[in-house]
Amino acid sequence: MRFGLWYHLRNPPQWAQPPGELYAATLDQIVAAEALGYDSIWTSEHHFTEDGYLPSSLLFLAAVAAKTVRVRIGTLILLLPLHHPLRVAEDAAVVDLISGGRLDLGVAAGYRVEEFEVFGVPHAERGSRVDEALSILSGAWGDGPFTHQGKVFQFRNVNVTPKPLQRPLPLFMGGQSKPAVRRAAKHGCHLLPSSTTDFDLVPFYHAALREHGRDPAAYRIKTFRPLYCCEDRERGWNEVKEHWLYQHNWYRRWYREAGDSDAPDLTSADDLPRSNYIVGTPDDCERAIRQLHAELPFDEFIFWACPPGIPAVRATRSIELFAKEVAPRFG
Repeated sequence: MRFGLWYHLRNPPQWAQPPGELYAATLDQIVAAEALGYDSIWTSEHHFTEDGYLPSSLLFLAAVAAKTVRVRIGTLILLLPLHHPLRVAEDAAVVDLISGGRLDLGVAAGYRVEEFEVFGVPHAERGSRVDEALSILSGAWGDGPFTHQGKVFQFRNVNVTPKPLQRPLPLFMGGQSKPAVRRAAKHGCHLLPSSTTDFDLVPFYHAALREHGRDPAAYRIKTFRPLYCCEDRERGWNEVKEHWLYQHNWYRRWYREAGDSDAPDLTSADDLPRSNYIVGTPDDCERAIRQLHAELPFDEFIFWACPPGIPAVRATRSIELFAKEVAPRFG
């Protein structure tokens, strides 16, 4: 099994530090994580937030690529409808070349209403725009010029250069809804679902792949969950629970704005659903990951390296303990 770290570089006001220091410390931590044996580094994207959520995943990953030599790097997730697909094709190709062919491009439709409003993209069109953009990426990374006549984008004889080093460049689809899984199968994307789903995801994905004439054995599933590895379960939970509460409530607000949830904010970290978080000793972490794998077979487990606002020394301690005491148990 492979293990990856996920970064969003959130800098909440109540725990704020100078952004330049946060970015520098994060890059240093990533270099150290590669030396510890982690297999991949992932970044996510959001815009116009009070905490400076990373808005430029591929730009940050270019810096990661320049400072590392082995780890794969990926977007989890690039919000594809908010970008011109030709520019995504160009930027991804450049990052793939800089990294020596280490990029995994994870994309999804997005959901946060404000982002679509500010960028002038109709929220209701996000799914169809992902379909069109994925077709454009395929054409852009093919040999020579290509032509596209779609609902949103039209162009003739465009030759996107340079091409990525990886041919094909791995594409992953984020999300765990049935429409997202069907879209992944249709376009030949690997899958990046949450570890919490309300249907039997793997058989559904494999059946959808077969419907499009694709061999499920050729496709990978990577999943993620919040994790904090520590020497004492309760002490560790007390160290991170306010940071997870902050993150939980922000996502709940964004989901409500998008009409995807009516759940209210939580007023106390003690009300967080602890089963959604892996916080505990190396034994606790191993047991939880094995249980997840039994429920959702995956080839890589990814976890947030730094809960929002947590001191770097605590996050680094968790990362080091996991690498030394948990990862080796999985061979």
